[in-house]
Amino acid sequence: MSKPLRQLTIGIELIDDPAWMGGTLYLRNLAICLARLPESEQPQVRLLGAPDVVSRFLAEWGHLQIFNSTVVDTKLGRFLGRIGLPAKAEAPVDVVYPGFGTQIPRAVTIRWIPDFQHRYLPHLFSSTEIAARDKSIGAIAEQPGVVILSSEVAAEDFCRFYPGHRATPRVWHFCSQLDTTKPASHRSLEQYNLPEKYLYLPNQCWVHKNHITVLKALARLRREYGMIVPLVCTGAQSDHRNEIHFASLIKFIEDSEMTDQVYLLGLIDRNDQVNVLRHATAVVQPSLFEGWSTVVEDVRATGRPIFLSDISVHREQAPNTCFFFSPESDEQLALMLLDRWSDMQSGTDPLAEEIARVELKTRILESARVFCDIAQNARTNQIY
Repeated sequence: MSKPLRQLTIGIELIDDPAWMGGTLYLRNLAICLARLPESEQPQVRLLGAPDVVSRFLAEWGHLQIFNSTVVDTKLGRFLGRIGLPAKAEAPVDVVYPGFGTQIPRAVTIRWIPDFQHRYLPHLFSSTEIAARDKSIGAIAEQPGVVILSSEVAAEDFCRFYPGHRATPRVWHFCSQLDTTKPASHRSLEQYNLPEKYLYLPNQCWVHKNHITVLKALARLRREYGMIVPLVCTGAQSDHRNEIHFASLIKFIEDSEMTDQVYLLGLIDRNDQVNVLRHATAVVQPSLFEGWSTVVEDVRATGRPIFLSDISVHREQAPNTCFFFSPESDEQLALMLLDRWSDMQSGTDPLAEEIARVELKTRILESARVFCDIAQNARTNQIY
């Protein structure tokens, strides 16, 4: 017999990886998403992970009742004793997600496969990395239990690549947890010396994030039309799979004489990053591949217009105001900017943010309920 939802305890493994902010925000957003449910619908939540990571999260969100519980240190497998329980107590967790390594006796582990990028862009991976990914995903596919995919596209990929799978695939879409109820601070623009009107690209500098198409489009506009569109970039400036990639982007900017219009801010504080987003005239997401884009979710939460690479998952995820372009065509993006940029307004858009807030509230509740349904079903089936 399944537990009532209020008695279901979900353990969420938090991480803090500057090289993978998408994963870091994904798990934080899940925890906050569950906290947005009406109290009568909330499960219990245990936060798993390194003590410093959990502590930083609780410093911001610990006032919410759903997190007023013990915390498990995944390295020690012991309680941190946040509310004074014995250090060697058994962890009262029914479901663990996303199965990065925490093992809790009698808890069901739900796995997560973000995407199958290595199958679509194998040239960006070493043969060793490809083999390791295929092995780990194959092991998940072979075991009974629930595996979460981030999009319908990824779920179709899972079934196609692993036709004999025993795991049960479920799709769960996360939502960004951005608060736009207060006016955006202009301080971030002053701090980073940004112009009033700019295009914003908030992606870490990995090859598949495809910054080069945007840079080529801006160079084309400058060269052929004398049009200068300022570009602000935030995100980690390294790619462990291609150490010279960021340097190649810098060289292109210098060779194209665009150092005066491209602002490379690197990895900045999340609050500053949100303020930069809210002030952006438009966002550009040129990625060649995504599982479920954090950038697009942030855009949906703020109501900003976005120039979006035309890939399957972006079609599935598309926000209200978006303009699709081929991720391999800088000319197409340049012509779109040429046609629309002058009519786009600089600064924040309070009305668009208000509309986005209403839509976001509905999507957050729906997202939380879908995850709880997945967790409850996984627990009911008693697959460890």
